[in-house]
Amino acid sequence: MAGSAAAPEPGRDMTQPKRSLGPAALHLGARRASFAQERSRAREIVSMAKAHLARTFDDLRFGRGLDVEKLWPMVSGIQASITRHPGAIMAVTRLKDRHEYTYAHSVAVCGLMIGLARQMGLDPAKHHEIGMAGLLHDIGKARVPTMLLDKPGPLTSEEKMMMRDHARLGYESLMSGDEVLNANQRLTSIVLDACLHHHERLDGSGYPDNQRGEHISLYARMVAICDTYDVATSARVYKSASSPAEALDLMVNSPGRFDPEILSAFSALIGIFPVGSMVRLRSDRLAVVLESPDDEATSPPVCPFFCIQTRQQLPWRRSPPGVDPIIGIELPSRWNLPVWAETRAAILAHFEGNLPLE
Repeated sequence: MAGSAAAPEPGRDMTQPKRSLGPAALHLGARRASFAQERSRAREIVSMAKAHLARTFDDLRFGRGLDVEKLWPMVSGIQASITRHPGAIMAVTRLKDRHEYTYAHSVAVCGLMIGLARQMGLDPAKHHEIGMAGLLHDIGKARVPTMLLDKPGPLTSEEKMMMRDHARLGYESLMSGDEVLNANQRLTSIVLDACLHHHERLDGSGYPDNQRGEHISLYARMVAICDTYDVATSARVYKSASSPAEALDLMVNSPGRFDPEILSAFSALIGIFPVGSMVRLRSDRLAVVLESPDDEATSPPVCPFFCIQTRQQLPWRRSPPGVDPIIGIELPSRWNLPVWAETRAAILAHFEGNLPLE
């Protein structure tokens, strides 16, 4: 398409450097851990990754050039955390401060991309690059006016066009990095293509090149799903967060936009009871899922918050697995509960500490 950046050449994989593992706390042995054990590590990893990414955005914003090398250890940390427990990073990145949304979103997409690559059985040697593709997919927003990124209301048509330009701007910024990156630090085609084409859609309705179907690379199709899901499940000033079930339902019922096979793998990754989901208990109470279960056969701990029979709010108490069995996922839109999104966010934040079971 005229005016759009050229796509990276197929197979353009450049040599990556040997990377130090960075702070030991980020790279404790990647052995299986419980959700509770891994959550504290995940908080540290996410905090450091957001800080490094914020500096990277500032470097680009103020014309200092890109030094992507410092981000590779952050991807390693996220990858190690997902190996220990896939749900911890996803749970920690659900709570986003509006002032750091772009960085937290990028870290979340990085984790989702690595998890999805694992779920799809892709070559483990590429998981690191796939994670970096998620981390840098929105790097072009560093060249978008901050007032647009933080605008509390809907964008005008002109502002939407400026925002859409972030995909091309990010790609151009990464491609022009040769002047500040030496040869063994250059990025692979996986990262470059995902940055440029993560807003393409199978039916050709995306941007910047209106690519269709198989013309969209596997990795761009992956990041399109991870990006859309995290945006949908995140609260912004101008919108409430969708529940995981609502977000997946919306994507599944958007035929022609997302790769159905990848979306199926993504749904399996998110699991039956993602953190933040609304579920119905056998006692006819609605509850919020607090943690990812440590294995598929285990139900997650929940916080009952609403009695269906009495239509009354309940005091928040953490209910351990199996005490009051989950009988199904509920779509919040069915219940028309006031300030549901705010209630869920408050419950998740409240139980970030280890509070006693009921």
